Amino acid sequence: MAQTAAVTITLQKVLGIDGWLAGAKRPYALGFIAGRRFGRSKPIPAGAKELDLTAEATPWKLEVAAAGAIPVAVELWDDQGDAGSKRLGAVTGSLSSPYPTKVHELGGGPLLRFDVVTREVPAAPGVAPVPRVAEGEKARATLRVPNTVLVSITEVLGLHAPVSPGAPGVKRAEARPGYTSQDDLGRVYVNSDLAGGWAKDKQLIQLTAKVKVQRGKLPADAKIRWTVVEPDDPTNDDPGFHAAWGQYVDKKDYDAAGVHQGSRAGDNEGKPAKSPPWEAVSGFALASAAAAEAKTTIVGDESKVVFHCPDTAGDNFILRADIDSATQVEGFGAQTGIMTMWHRIRVESIRMKSAFALPMDEVPVPFEPCCVQLDCEPAREVADQPHMAPKDEDLETECVAYVDKVFTNKAKPGWFCVISAMEPHPLPSKKGDKVFEGDAELKGGGAGAGFSEYFEVPGTFPDVNFAELTSGSDTVGFNLFSIQTEAKASGPITRCWIVEHDAQPEFTAGDGSIAHAYKVQYNYSPRHRKKGGAVTPGGYGMVAKVKVKLFNPGAFYTAGISPTVTAKGKEYFAGRTIMFTHHQAYRDATTGQPKPNYRERIVGTIVHELVHAFGMPHKCGYFDFRAPRDKTCCMNYRPNWMVDDKRNLIPGTSGKTGMDVCGRHLKEVRRVHLEDNKGLAWK
Repeated sequence: MAQTAAVTITLQKVLGIDGWLAGAKRPYALGFIAGRRFGRSKPIPAGAKELDLTAEATPWKLEVAAAGAIPVAVELWDDQGDAGSKRLGAVTGSLSSPYPTKVHELGGGPLLRFDVVTREVPAAPGVAPVPRVAEGEKARATLRVPNTVLVSITEVLGLHAPVSPGAPGVKRAEARPGYTSQDDLGRVYVNSDLAGGWAKDKQLIQLTAKVKVQRGKLPADAKIRWTVVEPDDPTNDDPGFHAAWGQYVDKKDYDAAGVHQGSRAGDNEGKPAKSPPWEAVSGFALASAAAAEAKTTIVGDESKVVFHCPDTAGDNFILRADIDSATQVEGFGAQTGIMTMWHRIRVESIRMKSAFALPMDEVPVPFEPCCVQLDCEPAREVADQPHMAPKDEDLETECVAYVDKVFTNKAKPGWFCVISAMEPHPLPSKKGDKVFEGDAELKGGGAGAGFSEYFEVPGTFPDVNFAELTSGSDTVGFNLFSIQTEAKASGPITRCWIVEHDAQPEFTAGDGSIAHAYKVQYNYSPRHRKKGGAVTPGGYGMVAKVKVKLFNPGAFYTAGISPTVTAKGKEYFAGRTIMFTHHQAYRDATTGQPKPNYRERIVGTIVHELVHAFGMPHKCGYFDFRAPRDKTCCMNYRPNWMVDDKRNLIPGTSGKTGMDVCGRHLKEVRRVHLEDNKGLAWK
């Protein structure tokens, strides 16, 4: 449908909101114009009767190339913390042609007031009457036709439109002729050329603008002026995003105390490969270029330009094209929708013949909030290998060798692999029997980084390697790292030193190395917390005298592994994941078939392992990013408790692991530059 007008809509006020705010805790507003979301707003004060949207830091304003009804809405929500956001109500409607220029009102109680400024596209000139000159007279009439030019953006090479959920073998986004991200969902890939292929440290799009002379003519000096705009990152404004993660994901929206101050634009972190970020396309010269603007020549009825995009996933931008001329022109410009930078990873799926199929169609979904697109290939079948290694000590070495053998795309940039295997190694013949149950006293030994807790029990138990400690109503399991037996006058005793639980709540995006991922580590024992050499009381808050159950080595083995790669003496995560689908957690020992909860459990584990591929550590100690608050980040696992903002443990938070990441993992995965990972060696 042809454009009939350029309509600029500015949301101004919502009147009569007090009836919706009764009992609200932290109310806020979201605005919508032609499908684009604005907000969240500044917090709405208690007792407010109206909401002034013109006070927002970034105007809730949009120019629409009108060709039909334009939907307009404002929604009010209440942020109820861990319980999530509750929708309080909405004012919705639409603006129809001829889009009169004036202040409009929509609804009744409440009432939405918005300003409309409309420039109608004039009709193409037809026959114009002029006075007839009488015979012998020298007077004449001159007909002056204004220059009116319409600009449209007709192509954006390097931009990809999301498609329906991608089953294995189906891309989750694709290039589509004429797509300009008017749905605000367009994806541009980091480390990618215009055709979507791998290109290290390059991310760019090529835009084509068409001009149509509606009346008059195109001035000889006319050019296309391209401008780039950075909108706000909308992640933290979604009602389903927990407010606790808002400041970490989008710092500019908050004050120093962490109070949301309304959505603010211009929060991109990445840098383009070229500065200024514009590049001429052959045949279309760059007349000028600056950081946020460029001008290109018009040849025939079109102009083209290459824009070098920021290099960090999650960064977003809009590009606009307008006529620029020293001669007077009535111009109608055009702009793209919001385009966002994404990581794109192709995943080679490999399955041993008798291993269970992996639900790879579900795996990409938890990565999309991280702006990661996983395109999973159909599984390729390989011969069975019932056990990956003869024993646990050999597992890492054997896994590395196996991946090198079967991962056919291991030398290609942009590829990860996921392997469906059977079992890691045979279970130990000796089961994890409980050999002691009784009381013990917790004690400490060593100092600084060498400090550890231990306890002693009567009797000789040289083979124990695991203990359950109960203090009050809390029971927590710990591995044991040193077992000492000793004969005393009162009888033999066994001294058990406790392996602390580690957590990495302060990790950052890095080079993919193990050393960087675990650079900052907290350790928690029954009564103490340790960070480096600093030991403070706390930990699991146990009293000195606890109840103890001791166990010999048991039937434990891993359900999944991400074998590392060594490069220049350092270990790196390298996008290689093996899932052991015949693990007792997934396989019914009686029927030999997958357990009823197989899909749910294994998807969470696959996601966990693939997050490692981005250089991320496990055990962040956080809840996931969602509201209502229900699950913890998929990078955690039993028996660890989660941590609060002061890095103290939160009781009762073990065993709540879900499929999603926390807000910190979400942001840091976006920030990762996989091209810098020497283990991947993508060139």
